[in-house]
Amino acid sequence: MQITPFLPELDAVIRRSLARSAVYGIDPLHDGAPEMTRIGPAALRRRIAAQQEFFLLAREQIDSLYRLLKDTGFCMALADGEGYVLYVVGDADLMDHFTRRRCLPGYRWTERDVGTCAIGLALAERIPVFLPGSRMYSVPARDISNAGAPVFSPDGTRVLGAISLSGQSRRMHVHTLGLVRQAAETVRAQLRERGRFRELAIKRQSLRAIIDADPRGILTITSEGRIAECNRRARGLLGLPSACEGQLLNGYMESGELLHCLATGSSLRAKEAVARQSGVIHFVSLDPLRMPGGEVVGGLLTIQERKEVMRMAVEVTGNMAHFTFESILGRSESLRLAVHHARIAAGGGAPVLLCGETGTGKELFAQAIHNSSKRAHQPFVALNCAAIPKELLESELFGYEEGSFTGAQRGGRPGKLELADSGTLFLDEIGDMPFDMQVKLLRVLQSGEIRRVGGLRTIAVNLRIISATNRDLRQAIADHKFREDLYYRISTLTIDIPPLRERPEDILLLAEHFIRRQAQLLERPALPLPERTCRALLSYAWPGNIRQLESRVERAMHLAEGSELLPEHFFGQAAEGEAPSPVLEGGSLAERELRLIQDMLEACEGNMSLCARRLGISRPTLYRKLRRGRDERA
Repeated sequence: MQITPFLPELDAVIRRSLARSAVYGIDPLHDGAPEMTRIGPAALRRRIAAQQEFFLLAREQIDSLYRLLKDTGFCMALADGEGYVLYVVGDADLMDHFTRRRCLPGYRWTERDVGTCAIGLALAERIPVFLPGSRMYSVPARDISNAGAPVFSPDGTRVLGAISLSGQSRRMHVHTLGLVRQAAETVRAQLRERGRFRELAIKRQSLRAIIDADPRGILTITSEGRIAECNRRARGLLGLPSACEGQLLNGYMESGELLHCLATGSSLRAKEAVARQSGVIHFVSLDPLRMPGGEVVGGLLTIQERKEVMRMAVEVTGNMAHFTFESILGRSESLRLAVHHARIAAGGGAPVLLCGETGTGKELFAQAIHNSSKRAHQPFVALNCAAIPKELLESELFGYEEGSFTGAQRGGRPGKLELADSGTLFLDEIGDMPFDMQVKLLRVLQSGEIRRVGGLRTIAVNLRIISATNRDLRQAIADHKFREDLYYRISTLTIDIPPLRERPEDILLLAEHFIRRQAQLLERPALPLPERTCRALLSYAWPGNIRQLESRVERAMHLAEGSELLPEHFFGQAAEGEAPSPVLEGGSLAERELRLIQDMLEACEGNMSLCARRLGISRPTLYRKLRRGRDERA
């Protein structure tokens, strides 16, 4: 796009321009730019504002060059890509000439307007040009020679404008073109550099936005342990001041191990660290920052709240509550009363004790309470106190520090109490918790703090305890196997979950639910329950409660080969030696229900209240069912 400024090469360019000017019908005797090409001051300001960066840089170059040429008889002008003059500066005699010929801001100087001139020719040919006065198209301007150069956009695809240098022909030389061309190239280079700076600024701002949006605290530190940069989250977690750059990280958290890692070029993962200002424990990870040659020049530090790390750990291990109150199936009065009490418990934060036989769904209730509470989006951690050996229960509950015992995991490990922080800890079979562990649990409930096995510092925890037991804890207290003070701590709200035998109206409802679920798992149709199977299910005591019923349904669905589920599919001789009570033979469902009520009433020796309670219905409902059944029989 540039040519060597030799007159023989420029001559062809000038001749083409002169020919175009003649075709445009330009009068060789014209005295300058036509008045009709002029734009008003407001339009000129808008034009300059639209290309502000180009204008300012080009004007700066023109002013810088003119300072060298001042008082030597020269004048310089700047035009935009359409030929409109934006800026003019020069010696007085040349400025008079420019004024007469209207080469002033606001006028347009192109070949179509004034014929062959430096600005118009540079824009038309997109090359630097030297135009001797004798080759000017306008006769009145032939005592002035000109040099002009286009200013290209940084990518070289567009002409943004042109810079011209004019002077008396006796003072102008072809080599003055080099000055103009250098000015134009400098403007383009500065635009390119500013573009790069802008891109870097945008990238930096984008990166800053991404980092600030990260929920973790992020810092970069120098190899000496000084803070280079940090995001808002890091400032909040460590209590960093707004002007913390350059300060030692050690003033805000222990950094000795971090510096050791930087010195050795090693990484660090999920190391516990204490913020000096707040005393809060965070988890810190470090990755060295390396130059292309491998030199470690600093480190990238990520900081996470202990609560957040615990929450993620709970999610990974699946310790989340999945069941809600809608998952609890049944229409018996006793079950509905238990659900009602559980919903009340969900609205508060008091400890809950769930009492019920094995298999009645105590964990189902615990999860439903959690999912309807304010802690629903926090961890739900379950621990079966009877399933863990006494020697391991303490470390399972409280966690342990690295090296606290043989085989301890490197870096230590949080316990269930710590994992459940801000959420719910479900202690199943709490009646089987060793006596000495009861003392330690009571201390946690009283203080709200824990200490890991082998640890020295205390960790504050905020959690809700839901306990469950199939034992009579009051009897255990009398037998000195359970602490009375702990019992009162965990039993603020006590909910009794009825066994399945006391809610017979729910047996078939639950059985059909389990049949549908098994059918989906086995990818086969759900099989119906014939009448004699219904009688068998209703007459069985279900000592294993709902869990046993679900197991028997699964067994039946696997064994059934016909189109129905028969009693022997549920109660085969191999089924733990258990068999249903004598089946209630014949009659409609209402008759079978009446016989079942009468049998239960006989077992209760005529005690209507006890009978209603065992059947899971109210006394009025019991009377109504008896009266309706007797009326139908009559």
